[in-house]
Amino acid sequence: MSEPITEILLEPCIETYIRYLGAFKVVESDYGLFDKLARPRDFNDFVRVVYESIRVQERVLMKLEDGISKKEYELAEAIKNVEINKFFRIGKDCLVRIMELAKENPRLVGSIISSLALAYDGVREIKEKGKKKEGE
Repeated sequence: MSEPITEILLEPCIETYIRYLGAFKVVESDYGLFDKLARPRDFNDFVRVVYESIRVQERVLMKLEDGISKKEYELAEAIKNVEINKFFRIGKDCLVRIMELAKENPRLVGSIISSLALAYDGVREIKEKGKKKEGE
């Protein structure tokens, strides 16, 4: 594995952002954000997409906590006992670190983050048996 990719994959702030976006995916169902994150035109575009995801962080974390208590969402067994607000929250220091990593190649960083967040299965929607989703 090349050095820049290794640095991205081993960065704890990237891992936290992936977890947050994994929760965002389930709670918000906004898959368009992942497309934009994977294909920024330049660094400024990358920053705008990160802003778009973080702008709703409070709402996402509140909906996640509420959904877990109402048995609408569940956490994977390995993370069942985490404190949601700490485990999924992206802070200023992590945002700065992510921006530093993306400065040289925002499309690579965005594509990696987006792909791993879409594959993240730590948060799942609980589907009720016999109940169809809207539109089915």
